[in-house]
Amino acid sequence: MIKFLFILIAIAVFGGISYYSYHANPNPTEILQDKTTTFTVEDLGLQFDYKVGLTGYVLEERVSALAGTLVRTLTLFQTEDKIKGILEGGEGPAVIAIQVFNNPQGESPETWANENVQYSNINLKQGEISKTSIGGAPAIRYMADGLYASEIAVFTKGEYAYIITGQFIDADSDIRRDFVPFLDSIRFMEEKAAISN
Repeated sequence: MIKFLFILIAIAVFGGISYYSYHANPNPTEILQDKTTTFTVEDLGLQFDYKVGLTGYVLEERVSALAGTLVRTLTLFQTEDKIKGILEGGEGPAVIAIQVFNNPQGESPETWANENVQYSNINLKQGEISKTSIGGAPAIRYMADGLYASEIAVFTKGEYAYIITGQFIDADSDIRRDFVPFLDSIRFMEEKAAISN
């Protein structure tokens, strides 16, 4: 009887381990695969797509605890840089950063950027400003130079101004290649966008 009970317990333990290993741990090749995911900022009605995986990005979100202009910062780190903790020139790695600011006066992107150079870096622009739209909202784009060369887009929607910065070390970097497709993926959820207009 004890032998039978011991065999039954061993089968149950082996079965439990097998079940857990199969269902709780995803296929390692799935973890390594690059794919695109969608991130939604519910309270702003903002959505965008970005690559995940070894050649993709890791997203960090920070909500500003201070009462003031900055509402939220979303930072896309390259996965490889995040894993290795790479620092460039004593600073953090090049990133794609999304900063959301209060814009209660509903200023245009160019006016907002010129009045907030500490965030927009429009005073460091290289070349001309181009007018465009992002997610159906009016926008401007320009290049700026600082610690990193950057492509910058500023757009306004409702009571918010958005700055998206794609920093890069060289013109052939992944961030530079991924920046325009990232901008093109930005959209506003209709219900939230209607409320903020």
